[in-house]
Amino acid sequence: MEVNLESLIKDLAIRAGSFVRSKANDMSYRQIMRRGLTDVSRRIDLEVEDIIIKGIEEEGLRAVINTEERGVVRVGDGEPEYVFIIDPLDGSLNFVLDIPFYSISIAVGKYGNSLRFSDLTDGVVYYVTKDVLYYGGPRGVEFRGDDLGDLSEDIDRPVISLYLEPDADERLLRGLRAIYDRFGRFKIRSLGAASLEMVMASIGRFLAFMDLRNRLRIFDVAGAYVISRAMKVDVYTLNGGKLGNELVSSDRRFSLVVSRNGDFIRSFLDLLRVK
Repeated sequence: MEVNLESLIKDLAIRAGSFVRSKANDMSYRQIMRRGLTDVSRRIDLEVEDIIIKGIEEEGLRAVINTEERGVVRVGDGEPEYVFIIDPLDGSLNFVLDIPFYSISIAVGKYGNSLRFSDLTDGVVYYVTKDVLYYGGPRGVEFRGDDLGDLSEDIDRPVISLYLEPDADERLLRGLRAIYDRFGRFKIRSLGAASLEMVMASIGRFLAFMDLRNRLRIFDVAGAYVISRAMKVDVYTLNGGKLGNELVSSDRRFSLVVSRNGDFIRSFLDLLRVK
């Protein structure tokens, strides 16, 4: 069954985002329902995921849905036509703490064996509290509701979104110090929603997004990756390869660097002795 994937994932993200906003002041939606080794599932995560899965089912699609909270969900009868990757609420801790920076992320592509990131065709990241939608796909990009424009005259130094463990490898610390000196002694922020921060780096509001903890999962980055690719911004792993070449698997963990500034990425990877 053919479907307009762009319209579908936009509608799903907006519908789910409206639900999240309606529950922002309901303390019961902050409740932890399940605990994993490195993360938790809250009531808000599970119910948003249900909304998205139900919306895909209602389209009558045969699909495999890779979900952050429930694992792999199959809808429809017969051989799947599509694969979806969803993060129901990227930044759910921000939601709990009433920090207005969290998003809904959805990516989709044709189903196939050995699916790679480059096989994903459409992606959306929805900035819930601002009612801003970022989309990337075959027809290009759309930023609906984002009216900030060019902020280069309003930012005194470049900003990098950086995630790093306290016991990080020394070579990472040396590389960071070298690019800190080379690229304007940038400011550092960690805002708690990887998909939105990747989009900000792809737009150019951040000099770069760098998560060097080897913790990012497909749910965290798939939607933002498709948007970055549509903007012709490459997403690199720390081994110097492009994320597009990597397999889409919920078992994988990634460290990623995203920047519109190719010189920045090349310099950092070279400093890590990565070619």
